[in-house]
Amino acid sequence: MQEERFLIRDRAYGVWHRPRSIERYLGRRQATSMTMADLDSVLFVEYGYDNKLPLALVEVARDIGQEKATGVIHQLARMAGIPAFVALYSPATTANPASPAWHDIEAFRVRRVWPKPENEWRQLSPAEWAAALVQIRDWQLRRFSSQLAANDAVY
Repeated sequence: MQEERFLIRDRAYGVWHRPRSIERYLGRRQATSMTMADLDSVLFVEYGYDNKLPLALVEVARDIGQEKATGVIHQLARMAGIPAFVALYSPATTANPASPAWHDIEAFRVRRVWPKPENEWRQLSPAEWAAALVQIRDWQLRRFSSQLAANDAVY
């Protein structure tokens, strides 16, 4: 097991993802629908607000130029049948306006882990990552709602 690099877990991503912060990129209504659970302050699960349906896994870490081991998140996502991503963030020099105790986020390096793992990192702004999360969630909700509707006649 690798040693912890920082003594305190950085809460910047958890703060960035909260409605008062992410509404800067999405608007209030959409921001409040962006529900996620922090599983260990590194692994986040995007889920549907009304039904608590898991939609995607996102492993998050501060970007220090590292590669990221993804074996466990890959297997969890495969078993659950939901997509998984790694999002490495670069902290901004300014505080998050919604929670000034934590720094804001300047940029993301993102890679899909499952399905169809990506070899290359994508460089995204906070607005682009917020929009990508909306697209991932919408796609998953449509996918699951069509599966549920298709099975209604069976039950």
